[in-house]
Amino acid sequence: MSRYISPVLYVLLMLIGCAAFFSIAGVRVGFIDPHTAFGLLRKTVFAAIALTVLTLASLLVCRRECSAGGRRFFILVAVVSFIYSVMWVGLYTQKSALPDLYDITTDFENPPIFINIAFLRKGSEHDLVYDESWASLQQKHYPNVKPLIVDTPFKQAYIEAIQLVKERGWDLVSQYPNAGVIEATARTPIFGMRNDIVIRLTRQDDFVVVDMRSCSRSGESDHGNNAERIVGFLGELGSRLKPAPIGLASRI
Repeated sequence: MSRYISPVLYVLLMLIGCAAFFSIAGVRVGFIDPHTAFGLLRKTVFAAIALTVLTLASLLVCRRECSAGGRRFFILVAVVSFIYSVMWVGLYTQKSALPDLYDITTDFENPPIFINIAFLRKGSEHDLVYDESWASLQQKHYPNVKPLIVDTPFKQAYIEAIQLVKERGWDLVSQYPNAGVIEATARTPIFGMRNDIVIRLTRQDDFVVVDMRSCSRSGESDHGNNAERIVGFLGELGSRLKPAPIGLASRI
């Protein structure tokens, strides 16, 4: 019986893999929309769980007639399908508690404004008008998203910010050195979904304040990606520049 079951399990495993690849690659190249891709990927996770159970049941039924190679194959299919399902379930569990936010900023009262990015977005994608009601949600879930204040010459801070954008592999859309504005686009690691970024440097007294805003083009939730991007970028930029004294910075 095992010689008939093995090809079926192999085909099922390949189908799950192909469906997962199609959903991820489809979003990256713009062939399918993210909502459809996420739905397909969710089905592959359920299928992988079912395949794990089916494989273990088959191994139990065929344990006497199975050769050593056959048993290894059953175990391999079970392990691969189990790891795949656990990986996605774990990721979903980790991100499910996050709010439905896709636009994160360091300045609620005067969010950095996108200039050229607006011309790159499609009509079906999110607009770039910041909703003030998001501020309370962001403060609750991402309290560490704050502006960077440095005791560094404005020109040097701007040059370092531009350099860091390039090092991170973001697509530089526009730069306005005199206004202290940088626009760029980043892509998420797995699905390659585009998130637009605007960085604003302003002079305040003897310091330079670096504000940042990151906004997804689609999806009801960014699953924390925009907040992580801002915190990571400003944290690294701050390590390259001279931070303002805590006592003075807090009064700006």
